[in-house]
Amino acid sequence: MKYLNILSAGLLLLATACEKDIPKFSDPECLLNFYYGQDVTTEAVTDAMRAGSYSFRLNASEDQTIDTFWVEVRTMGTLSSENRPVQLEQIMLGGDTLNAEAGVHYVPFNAPEIMALSYVPANATSARIPVIVKRDPSLTTEGDVVLKMTFKDNGYFSSGYKEFSTYTLTISDRLTKPTMWETVGLDHYFGTYGQKKHELMIEWSGEAWDDTYIESLFTYVDYGSFGMWSAKDSNYLDYLSGWFAERLAEEEAVSGPVYEDDGKTKVDFTPLPYY
Repeated sequence: MKYLNILSAGLLLLATACEKDIPKFSDPECLLNFYYGQDVTTEAVTDAMRAGSYSFRLNASEDQTIDTFWVEVRTMGTLSSENRPVQLEQIMLGGDTLNAEAGVHYVPFNAPEIMALSYVPANATSARIPVIVKRDPSLTTEGDVVLKMTFKDNGYFSSGYKEFSTYTLTISDRLTKPTMWETVGLDHYFGTYGQKKHELMIEWSGEAWDDTYIESLFTYVDYGSFGMWSAKDSNYLDYLSGWFAERLAEEEAVSGPVYEDDGKTKVDFTPLPYY
């Protein structure tokens, strides 16, 4: 969705909300969890599931400077007949991490156009919340930035399970590991992710190998108590794995070994085992 469309819709909703304030829903049992694209238990959820990425190079046109990344949330507790607002807040990370800066790398979570679209609809138990990312030149000169998010207690909701209370988004202007790569387990078809490998897959196949394309190769199967992603045609993915390996061998026969950007890790399409 284009940012201008979101802004127009957000301001319209905000104007409506000003005419009639949404009643406060203060049931202490109203909690929020992030949904990481698959149903897992608190014991089975991993850090990789809690993380995603957005790459302007991969997902946007050359002149596009702003876009929307959506995170899905699910509620716990009593339903409400009214829309209930959701507010995210940033968790600053230490060490060498380059934290995303509000207003520079993303639109602040308390901006009117964001707040107008950040809510759980009446009688619903889930919602998609926008994170509007910005293509600041620093993404090219200084590198990727990290935006770790959690829920801000706003009187309507507070955080649910600790294991589902954060989502970490990497914002970049280069090729990055698509969120769906981890979700569907592409390592088991094409080996460990690498940016050079990703670049070659795009070049050789003519496909974007972004979240949208990867998701088109899989289907989500809901088994009731849990769900999982399954390849629509595993034979085709196996064929692609072998085909990419052959193309790599042809490339290496002419130019020598192909390495990732670190100059040490050799590009390899050998699938990883499931155990």
